Amino acid sequence: MRVALAFGARDLANVRFAVSPVQHLLIGLQQDSGAPLPARRWWRAVRSRVPGRVRPLIDLVMANPLYFPDFLTPPMPLDAAGISIADELDVIGAVGADQLQGELARYAELGPVPKPVAQLLDGGASQLRRLLRGLHALYGACLAEDWPDMLKLLNADICMRRGVVGEQGTGRMLAGIHRAFSDPTRFELTLGGIAPGVPERLERTAEAGFVLSPNLFLGGMLSPAIASPWQKPLFAYTASEAVQPPPARVDGLTALIGKGKAAALRAIGTGCTTTELATRLGVSAPAASQHATVLRAGGMITSVRDGQRVVHSLTPLAVGLLAANPV
Repeated sequence: MRVALAFGARDLANVRFAVSPVQHLLIGLQQDSGAPLPARRWWRAVRSRVPGRVRPLIDLVMANPLYFPDFLTPPMPLDAAGISIADELDVIGAVGADQLQGELARYAELGPVPKPVAQLLDGGASQLRRLLRGLHALYGACLAEDWPDMLKLLNADICMRRGVVGEQGTGRMLAGIHRAFSDPTRFELTLGGIAPGVPERLERTAEAGFVLSPNLFLGGMLSPAIASPWQKPLFAYTASEAVQPPPARVDGLTALIGKGKAAALRAIGTGCTTTELATRLGVSAPAASQHATVLRAGGMITSVRDGQRVVHSLTPLAVGLLAANPV
């Protein structure tokens, strides 16, 4: 399927940028062989940490390889503080019933309605909240630690694009994003059937502008969202290779003993009491004591009573593990 879009002068004067942690998560969940290589690499690195409550979200993402509803990736304008996961979840959670039903109904145009889609249609707001809890859990377990560094790269790409606009104009900036923008007044996109219900020629007479969103998981692709009448066209594009992140780093210590125990082992450092460990980890004293019990049973720390205090110290085994797995 080919869709032709025509942009006018006011459209080009109203190009906005957005960054989206949710967009990265959803692209990363595309596990089929056609998914971008960076997304598949990310998934291989984090899938062992994916919480069970994310299953309904994964089922929805994988329900149909030809279509994904736009309401889960609303365009979020970039501000000085960046966009947080909470910002996006608030916007997604406020989606109107008409938009929710309208976008999910398009699955029927592609074949039998998949079970996770039917559940979302039947469950409405309560099922949507369940998906949002899954998104939040996925972000916390698999992206939160890396997102600040990723955001710096995305912002660097946006600053570079804005510099091109200032020096050479919007047309040159767009041409540098993807070959589809080589003619910024009229260009064609091959959507591959991902936008049921969109006419083959979509003329934009309102000149409302559009949103550009750099992405680190797309691997050279351009991902358009133009089917929804509720929002401006959104084009997720591959961030410049000059600001691509290094390959995903796998923390061997976390893989070996778990995220909480690894954090506790690192927090003990040159030695500390249970109370100090709890403070360093931001957890309760009983939780810190439980971490210490497991680490001691595994031969990674020793614990010596000093009056009313118990002082924990690293064993040679722990020192070697920490040296082999620097933060």
